[in-house]
Amino acid sequence: MIEAVVFDLYGTLIRLERDTRPYYRLARLIRPDAPGEAVRRSLLIPSLGIGDFATRLGGDPPSETADLEEDLRQDLLSARVFDDVFETLSSLREQGCKLGLSSNLAGPYKEPYRRCGLAPFFDAALFSCDVGRRKPESSVFKEMAEALGCDPARVVMIGDSRRSDYDGARAAGMAALHLCRGCGELGAGQLGSLRDLPQRLELGEREKDFPDPDRAIKAG
Repeated sequence: MIEAVVFDLYGTLIRLERDTRPYYRLARLIRPDAPGEAVRRSLLIPSLGIGDFATRLGGDPPSETADLEEDLRQDLLSARVFDDVFETLSSLREQGCKLGLSSNLAGPYKEPYRRCGLAPFFDAALFSCDVGRRKPESSVFKEMAEALGCDPARVVMIGDSRRSDYDGARAAGMAALHLCRGCGELGAGQLGSLRDLPQRLELGEREKDFPDPDRAIKAG
């Protein structure tokens, strides 16, 4: 039986109505040859903000740092919880389900998780910037299951990234559902709204009851 549900954060529980990508813009200023690599590094170190991250990259904070810090502040203030989140978390809690959170993010992006009132619902939360690893690494999912006190096969991962959330979780032995808000026809292993999750789980489905979309396509 499924004993715990683990959620991704951004794109799954909350969204940014304003996203100016300040970390990427900083990376282009300091590491114009490899900005993507610099941004990925930001997910793995406990930086305190734009200026601190610039220093950790080995460069002097650029003159644009103050503007980038303000953009980051405004972006975080624009965070909104999706309208299907609180009722779903409450329902899962009432059913006795343990809840976990696993997110790839830079340190400042943890702030909306607490400010928006999500933190009290969760038994465990793992952020890539704190543990130095990120999804889809199997060790992240295994550590999450351990933190929840569950066997990975009794945990289901819910997230909007097929590669990081769905594929990564299944490779680590978890069940998984790929959240596809706004999608038309849903495929096997996909979820259109978190409101459908409690009924979909029924807290009695086994891992095999969450079909692998690739296997379903081949079978069809």
